[in-house]
Amino acid sequence: MRKFALIFAAVAAAAVATVSACTRETDYSDYISEERFAIYMYEDDDIQIKIYCSNKESPFIADGVKGDVSALVEIYATLGESYETVNVSGESVTGGEMSYMSVKDCWYLSYGGEISGSEISITLDADGTAADYTLVSVAGENVMPAEKALGCVREHDGKLFESLTQNGIFNGEIFIRLLYDENCYYYVGVCDNEGDIHAYLVDAVSGRIIAEREYKA
Repeated sequence: MRKFALIFAAVAAAAVATVSACTRETDYSDYISEERFAIYMYEDDDIQIKIYCSNKESPFIADGVKGDVSALVEIYATLGESYETVNVSGESVTGGEMSYMSVKDCWYLSYGGEISGSEISITLDADGTAADYTLVSVAGENVMPAEKALGCVREHDGKLFESLTQNGIFNGEIFIRLLYDENCYYYVGVCDNEGDIHAYLVDAVSGRIIAEREYKA
């Protein structure tokens, strides 16, 4: 009788473990390898300056596997004239000499770090001529956080997430980027282990899926 009881207990424990594994809740935010959550902008007739704040995998590889993620600040400056050197500085940013990106026709600087607040003041020194600029956050209080945009995509295309999830483990990685073009949007990309990406454009206020597309590796 005692032997039977021990066997029964072992079987019951295994059954409970199996049920737990099958019903394990998946936290898909654990698989976000890029999250751009803030954009600061200054723009006039001749100049456009943007600062992107992200938590991003480094090195960034779209392979379906989340690597080490760290805070990243990226500064882009499109100027109305040509210059030999451009330097950026400010109390809230880690300054330095910017690199020229010929493909985008802009100056660029990135560093590991964080920025907070609704406004960021910087100084650009172009060939020895300095000017001050105040960049304002494009995201108002009505813009949802990135994780909520991911929830909207999950609700829209639950079958995709189910197909990539086994025993509570998500076999892929997720990219979420705040975008701004008069209004705020989110790009949400779901990358599987083959490098194929299902991409969605989400209204950052309503959560409506505006467009979707699939990219093959």
